[in-house]
Amino acid sequence: MNRDAYQGDPHVRAFVDWAAPLVSGELSLKHQWTSPRWGSWSCETVLDAYRRYDWPFRCCLPGDSIPRRGRGYADTVAVLDALGQLLRRSAEKQDAESFLEAAVAVLAWGRVRRSESRLRALGDQALPTLAATASLLDPATADLRRLSDVSVINSGFSKIYSLFLEGFPIYDSRVACALASLVRLFCEETRLWEVPTSLAFGIPPSQARSRRDPSCGALVFPKIWTPRRYAESNVMAAWLLDVLSQQSPFVGLASERQRALQSAMFMIGYTVYRAPE
Repeated sequence: MNRDAYQGDPHVRAFVDWAAPLVSGELSLKHQWTSPRWGSWSCETVLDAYRRYDWPFRCCLPGDSIPRRGRGYADTVAVLDALGQLLRRSAEKQDAESFLEAAVAVLAWGRVRRSESRLRALGDQALPTLAATASLLDPATADLRRLSDVSVINSGFSKIYSLFLEGFPIYDSRVACALASLVRLFCEETRLWEVPTSLAFGIPPSQARSRRDPSCGALVFPKIWTPRRYAESNVMAAWLLDVLSQQSPFVGLASERQRALQSAMFMIGYTVYRAPE
């Protein structure tokens, strides 16, 4: 299944029609959570969730003598744009050392140090390995039937690929939780008794104590245990967020529309939205 086939899938089209009023703000999406680490957070709409994006970070870009710090959306965009430029420039020059340094800085920004040892173990092969994987994951050309060769992917590497590829979102347990929560509600409200394959987003392992699997009864979302499952879910999320971000007001954010919507999903997905009792 490629992008056109996925976006034309009847279940995907029905979900987009159902979710559009939530994305546009026509319907409210009231959600709140409290974290012992991050404090209390709430939103009234999806746009509000994007505006209230919060991710405290501290990371050193290659060549920087002073670590960069921030926490809001604008701070994150600034540091990720800089890291994306470094990744792409080093790839064009085939500078394996600079590429590895930039990729490590991405993991530091994302607080996923556990992926660093795996990245460093690739050494000079990090650039060709990740570049080859990125070519398979590119949303413009990806095919879900051809992702068996993807082996290097998890929430950390997803962050790196998101800076390599246009329209490729970060896919972690929080984004997965938000998307799957909405799909579960869609299934309940439209009386679907199982999750359609085209909307069955995999749930990655989570380090948080909060619940991030909205599965309930027969509406079950698969756990991610293989790189192929991770790759499929990440690509499906890219295609779905692409369509949803064409809704107002996100479409007005131009090239930032998909990143903004993904950031809203990240905030919403700290815990299950409207968790079943």
